[in-house]
Amino acid sequence: MSGKREMMCCVVETGVGFVGLVSNDGKMVRSTLPRRSRNEALETVLAGLPVSYVEDEAAFGDLPDRLRRYFAGERVDFDDVEVDLNVYGPFQAEVIRAAKRVPYGELVTYRDLAGMAGKQAAARAAGTAMARNQTPVIVPCHRVVASGGKLGGFSLGLEWKRELLRLEGVDI
Repeated sequence: MSGKREMMCCVVETGVGFVGLVSNDGKMVRSTLPRRSRNEALETVLAGLPVSYVEDEAAFGDLPDRLRRYFAGERVDFDDVEVDLNVYGPFQAEVIRAAKRVPYGELVTYRDLAGMAGKQAAARAAGTAMARNQTPVIVPCHRVVASGGKLGGFSLGLEWKRELLRLEGVDI
């Protein structure tokens, strides 16, 4: 045996839809925003990944319950959830780490985020890192906005960004 653990996955039913999760060696690889069906969430979260995975909600500890509570409108943080940073370049990984430190219900600009990652002038690169975020909500890319308080982009759709911010008490 190689000693490499299999990828784990699960689909979490929340009050607003089904969220897909994938982890590898205990670190989050991917998550989805809520989907209409369990199959849609599973297909989306597994797209392009190796076929070998085990479906087991218990492997994710209390994360499924926290996601249910988050989408029910409770204040829940995910800053302790480890994310697999191997799919990102060095600066993108720093941006992901910095984004995880943005508190619930607070906003930062792409420039602020770039500064938090060590490169104040790299706002555009910080935006690219957020667009490539594979673990929405767990890495709260929805809390990053354009300068002047404008919503900015969101690869999963601006309506989702607004909705996630509303859940956190931010109306923008």
